[in-house]
Amino acid sequence: MKRKISVDLDRRLYLIPFDLGRRRSGFTCLGFEHAFQKATAIARWLQERGVQPAFPEFRNVGTPRGFADFRRTVEAARQHFNKTKERCPVDLTPQLIGLEGKRVEIVDCYGDRRRFYVGKSTGWIPCHLEIPRRDSSGGFPVTGSPFKSLKVIENKSRP
Repeated sequence: MKRKISVDLDRRLYLIPFDLGRRRSGFTCLGFEHAFQKATAIARWLQERGVQPAFPEFRNVGTPRGFADFRRTVEAARQHFNKTKERCPVDLTPQLIGLEGKRVEIVDCYGDRRRFYVGKSTGWIPCHLEIPRRDSSGGFPVTGSPFKSLKVIENKSRP
C-alpha cells in the first residue's frame, strides 16, 4: 500500500514516506520554503530554455498540492534532461562552479572551516559534493553556503 505524504505545520515540513521492503519503512523531510524556492528556480531555468513549465503557486506552500507542484516541476526537469541531456544547475553551489576536482578550504556561513575536494553528483539536477580525500569514492552535498571565505589549496605533497 502506497502511503501519502503528510505535512508537519509546526516544523514546516513535508513528510515523505518510503518503503525499503521487508517491513522496513520510514520517511524523509522536505521544508516547505525550500521546496517552493527550488521548484521556482527549476521553472525559471526551464522557461529560459523555451519550455513552458507550470510554476509553483505560493498559496499552495505547506499543502499536499504544494508538494505536487514541487514534484511536477522536478519531473519537467527530468523530461527536459531526457530530451536534451542538459542538466539543471539550480542545486549547484555558485561559489564552487568551475572548481570541480580542486581541493578547497572554506569558511561556511556559520563560521566552520572545512577542506575538501569539490565533486559533482550525477543526475538531472546535480549538486556539489564534499569529497574528503582524493581517493574517496563519494561524498556529501555541500552545505553552509554562501561561504565567508573560499580558497583553492595547492596540494604540495603530490606531483
